[in-house]
Amino acid sequence: MAVATSPVNGFSVDVEDWYQVADFDAVVAFSDWDRYESRVARNTDRILALLDEAGVTGTFFILTWNAERHPDVVRRIAAAGHEIASHGYAHRLIYEQTPETFRADISRAKATLEDIVGTPVLGYRAPSLSLTGRSLWALDVLLECGFRYDSSVFPIRDALYGLPTAERFPHVIHRENGRELVEFPITTTRLLGRNLPLGGGGWLRVFPYAYMRWGMRRVNREGQPAVVFIHPWEVDPEQPRMRTAGRRGFSTHYVGLGGTQTKIRRLFRDFRFGPMRDVLGLG
Repeated sequence: MAVATSPVNGFSVDVEDWYQVADFDAVVAFSDWDRYESRVARNTDRILALLDEAGVTGTFFILTWNAERHPDVVRRIAAAGHEIASHGYAHRLIYEQTPETFRADISRAKATLEDIVGTPVLGYRAPSLSLTGRSLWALDVLLECGFRYDSSVFPIRDALYGLPTAERFPHVIHRENGRELVEFPITTTRLLGRNLPLGGGGWLRVFPYAYMRWGMRRVNREGQPAVVFIHPWEVDPEQPRMRTAGRRGFSTHYVGLGGTQTKIRRLFRDFRFGPMRDVLGLG
């Protein structure tokens, strides 16, 4: 069990529907999204119920295409005391955009969310964690658009995402003209000279819970907060099946869906959690 002096970790939800993930890009066009059954509202409510059951508040990085169609869901999240943050508008990888298209995407997303809840949106997380060495220019765009923190960097090497030389723990990124952006990287633990991925998502579903608990305890013993992220579709074992190999040549999208809620409940028992803005002292 967590002790009272252990760091408060960030709990976060990337609010995407089951067909909006990068593994399905080759078979699901953005222009066709309205053709698919939306399950994001009911699945987000499942996560809200888990959080309420445990007395935990967290951060919801909302894909704003969904927010436009389900503003009531965004309001329910905010009314329950959770932080509203941005996951962009159309779930496009940053490094496949220009600075101009990226600026238009995140500006629209931030303004829409702020109109719905009436409070500033401080945080951003890139679709598929696509803030990499190819897209570091995005940091300046985030600052231009008024974001205070980012949680998009994953200090590992992967075909889709990753910045393996990045700092592992929350830190301030200094840009020109004295501007500063706080980065809360996706959590890794260090072993035998390598960064091992934690964070959540597929790593939470595919590996035994003991791995996640071991890694987070190591991070907390270093006096550092971890961040856990999940998606609403990860608590939905009944979601439709789609044939795809994914961008990496394989897909873990359907692996371990039946055990996600149990693992989340165990995390809530074993560790302390809060919204990202509070963990970073930006609340």
